[in-house]
Amino acid sequence: MTNLIRYKMLSTEQISEDRRIHVFDMQHQQKLSFNYESLKRTPKNNAYEELTDFLQKRKLKIDNGVYDNEEHAS
Repeated sequence: MTNLIRYKMLSTEQISEDRRIHVFDMQHQQKLSFNYESLKRTPKNNAYEELTDFLQKRKLKIDNGVYDNEEHAS
């Protein structure tokens, strides 16, 4: 079975003591935006497991704002 990349990081933005993440869900062809700290507090079984996996692998880039105002593909 082939693993397909489902999400693409679009950008991040710093908001009062949090970071807003913008990703594109290629499977459903839609943009998703959410607060990073809120997602981390959500029990894993309630969040998309693929999305939490994706974000965990990119945590360093998110924390350092690598995607701020850029639209880099991940």
